[in-house]
Amino acid sequence: MAHAPTKRRVTRSRRPSLLVLNITSMLDMFTILIIFLLKSYSAEGLILTIPADLFLPFSTTQSSPEPGLVVELSRTTMVVDGRVLSVDLAAAEASEALLIPELYDVLMARARQYEEISAVNPDVDFTGRLVLEGDRDIPFSLLKKVLYTCGQAGFINQSLAVFQRE
Repeated sequence: MAHAPTKRRVTRSRRPSLLVLNITSMLDMFTILIIFLLKSYSAEGLILTIPADLFLPFSTTQSSPEPGLVVELSRTTMVVDGRVLSVDLAAAEASEALLIPELYDVLMARARQYEEISAVNPDVDFTGRLVLEGDRDIPFSLLKKVLYTCGQAGFINQSLAVFQRE
């Protein structure tokens, strides 16, 4: 007598199955997208790094400053292209002279460097561009002396960095 095949009983689990979501690959995808977007983003104009102790004035101007030599003027220090100058700003403000000698010497040296580069490479031209990042609490008499000194050193295309008010 042949045995009849036994039926196996299929039991189903009464517990709901846990769904585990692996987000590692999703995070990788988002990281790649963010890097792509940051690389493909193009900024227009000049990107300035504003020191923490410098508070720029507000303006409604629509134009952005063109790249040039950066002069930072806070309440206590003066910085030309990342180099801190030993200028006593209180004495410079109290002085009758319009020219600030320490600033003038640094700017003249920089202007000579630009002119030497433009003499070697005719594609590069010294335009005398300067961007002044001045604190909004600086007295106008000191700002006038700084701008005058920059002009005497050959930096006549001057722009003031401001926060744009909408």
